[in-house]
Amino acid sequence: MARKTKTNQKTSAKTGGKALPAFCNVLGTLMLIVVIGLCVPLTIPMLLGYQVFDVVSGSMEPEIPVGSAVYVKSADLEDIQEGEVIAFHDGDSVVVHRVVENHTSLGEFVTKGDANVHEDFEPVLYESVVGRMERHVPMVGAFMAIYASVAGKIYLLIAAACGVMLNLVASRMRETRRVKELQSQFAASSELHPDEGRGAGAVPGAGAALSQSTGSLSRESSGQGYDSSASYRHAATALHAEKKRRGNIVRGVVVALLAVAFLGSAGVIGFVNWQYHLSDSLYGDATDKYLSENDPSKTGAGDKPPINIDFESLCAKNPDVVGWIYCPGTVINYPVLQGKTNDDYLHHDYTGNYNMNGSIFVDSGNAPGFMDSNTIVYGHNMDSGSMFASLEKWGEQEYYEKHPIMWLLTPTQDYKIVLFSGHHTNAYSTMYQIIHQPGEELAALLGEALVESGFHANAQLDTTLAKLAAMKGINQSEIQVDKGQLPVLLDAESRYVMLSTCAYLFNNDRYVLHGKLVPVASVGGKAK
Repeated sequence: MARKTKTNQKTSAKTGGKALPAFCNVLGTLMLIVVIGLCVPLTIPMLLGYQVFDVVSGSMEPEIPVGSAVYVKSADLEDIQEGEVIAFHDGDSVVVHRVVENHTSLGEFVTKGDANVHEDFEPVLYESVVGRMERHVPMVGAFMAIYASVAGKIYLLIAAACGVMLNLVASRMRETRRVKELQSQFAASSELHPDEGRGAGAVPGAGAALSQSTGSLSRESSGQGYDSSASYRHAATALHAEKKRRGNIVRGVVVALLAVAFLGSAGVIGFVNWQYHLSDSLYGDATDKYLSENDPSKTGAGDKPPINIDFESLCAKNPDVVGWIYCPGTVINYPVLQGKTNDDYLHHDYTGNYNMNGSIFVDSGNAPGFMDSNTIVYGHNMDSGSMFASLEKWGEQEYYEKHPIMWLLTPTQDYKIVLFSGHHTNAYSTMYQIIHQPGEELAALLGEALVESGFHANAQLDTTLAKLAAMKGINQSEIQVDKGQLPVLLDAESRYVMLSTCAYLFNNDRYVLHGKLVPVASVGGKAK
C-alpha cells in the first residue's frame, strides 16, 4: 500500500511538471503570434513595395470606412481606369479618392469621394499621385498608431521579449524534468540489478555513480576494464546531450539580451505610467485649487464661461501662466503657459517641474495676451488620453457637433473659442508661421483650414479675406456653406487660435484644430 501511494505521488508530480511548461509554451506562443499579427499588415506589404495609409475621414464611406488601412502601389498612371481608387498628395495630406476621368493628354485626374456630392474642385496632377489603391482592410488602420508611437513600439518589444522568454523557460523546465527522470531510472536500475554490467574480475560492490553536475556516468572497476550495459550507455549519451544543450552559450546570450530588453522596457513603461500619474494628480489638484464652477442658471445663453479661475493665486504660483483652456465634456481643462522658448514647457508642468506630459503652452513667438491674428497653442498627444490627445476626435462630424466650442479664460479677457476646422498637417507646414497682423498669410491659413477640415462647421471667409485668399490660390467656392443657415464668418478683424498636437498618420504628422476667439463680458470667468 505504501509503495502504491508513493507511485501515485510521483505520477501527480510528473503531471504537474508537464502542465506548467505547456502553459508557458502556449502563453509565450500566443504573445508572439499577437506581436507578429500586429506587425505583418504593415511590414510585409512595405517589403513588397506597398505604401500603407490610415483612413481618418469618411469621404470614401461606406466602401472604405474610417479606420481602414489602404494599400497603395505605384502604377502606370495612363492605364488607370474610371472607378479605380488612387492616393494623391493634397497639400500636406494624402487623399484617397475614386477616379472619375483620366485626362491622359493633360496628365491629370478628375476625382471624387464616394460620400461627397460633388467632384473634387481641383484636378489631380500626375506628379501628385502616390499610386493606385490595390486593396483596403477595415479596422487595421486604427492599429497603425502602435507602430508610429514610441510607447507602442516599446509595448511590442516587451511583448515579444516575454513571449520568447516564456518559451525558453518552458524548454529549460522540460530539460530539468528529463534529467530528474533519468536520475530516478538510474537509481531504480541500481537497486534492482546491483551486479549488472560487471566484467570478469571486477571489484564486487562497484556501482554506477551519476554525477549531476557533469551529466556523466562512471563505474569503478579493477584491472579487467569497464563493461557497461546498453541502457547505461544510452543514459550516459542522453545526459551528455542535455548538458551540452544547457551549456549552450548562444542561448545564454539570447536570454540575457531578452532579459535586458524586458527589464528596460518594463522600466520605461513604469516610468511613463508614473509620470502620467504625477501629471494627472497635479492638474487634478490645480482644478480643485484654482477653478470654480458657475451656476448654470446664471450663465445666460452661452455667453458666460461655465467656470471661474483664480488667476491671482495661479499667476503667483507661476507668472508664465497666460490663461486656462476648457472644453465641457472632455479632458481639456488645463492652465495655459508661455515660456521664453518652446522648450520651457515641452516637458515641464505648470509649476516648472519636469514631467514628460509637459503643459499646454503658447508658441514663444506669439505676442502675449492672444493679441496676434493667429496664436498657436501646443499640447502633447499622451497615450493616457490627457493634454491634447483628444484633438483628433474632432475629425468626426458627430464629435464636433457635441463639442462645437471651447473656452479660453485669461487674466484680462475671456473668450469663447468657436471651432471651425480640424485636420492633419505637416509639422513643417506654413500653418506654423507666426501671423501677427491680418493679411494674405492669415487669409491663406484660414482658407486652407476650411478646405482641409474633416468636419463641416458652416464657416466662410468674409469678402476681404476671400479676396486675399484668392491671391494665394484658394477659391471661396471650394468651401462648403449651407444655404439658409447663418455661417460662422471669419473676418480680418477677429483673432484666431490653432491648437496643435502630434499625430501618427504619416511622418511629422500633426493634428490641428482652428477656432475663432469671440470675446465675452468676463475676466477669468467673472463678469466685468
